[in-house]
Amino acid sequence: MKSTVRKHARKLAGLTGLLVADGVVFGSTNSRNVSSFVLVIGFVLLMTTFYYLLYSLLAFARLYGLSIRRKRRLAGSLTGLAGCLVALQSVGELNSRDVLVLLPLVAIGYIYSFYERANRRAE
Repeated sequence: MKSTVRKHARKLAGLTGLLVADGVVFGSTNSRNVSSFVLVIGFVLLMTTFYYLLYSLLAFARLYGLSIRRKRRLAGSLTGLAGCLVALQSVGELNSRDVLVLLPLVAIGYIYSFYERANRRAE
């Protein structure tokens, strides 16, 4: 019981630290006046936060009877999709065709990751 409480306390501390870092970076910078290095740090923080929230939502879905076996892989795939969409939006190149192209590519990549893992086990 104590290990479960410690595990949840560590996750909550990690989320709190991540949200504080997000607040500092996004609250104290102006994207028009900072160097590209700070923009990259902000992008990485945004994607890390998005991954953490997606993974938590997938874990939370278990309370409602939706058991997802490979939460990390699904959260990573969805975070990659969101990262591509945010990156395209930030340079002004996002349109509906990009979304229609990226969705099947992410789905194929997600399915291929299972195929690759099955081949590694067979060898």
